[in-house]
Amino acid sequence: MEKYVVFIKDNESKAIPKKLVTRSTIKDLKQFGFTKHHVEVEADNEKDAIRKVNEFSNGYLNSLSSFTGSVFICCAVVVIVALMYLFSS
Repeated sequence: MEKYVVFIKDNESKAIPKKLVTRSTIKDLKQFGFTKHHVEVEADNEKDAIRKVNEFSNGYLNSLSSFTGSVFICCAVVVIVALMYLFSS
């Protein structure tokens, strides 16, 4: 397995083996609108690397969604308790 660096642009992705990534490669891809993904993955080929990054991103988004739901519920409870305190006096 080889480490891949993934670059993303809108709905397009490119996975390049880490050993082939140079400053000029990064510069060229940035000129075409690509940004480097913060995660490097170990994969057998480019498609597998992109699939693994998508799985990681989906897991991250699911965790974020769960966290956001928990924070919303906590905020709602605090607001309700505050309103009950204000209107009970």
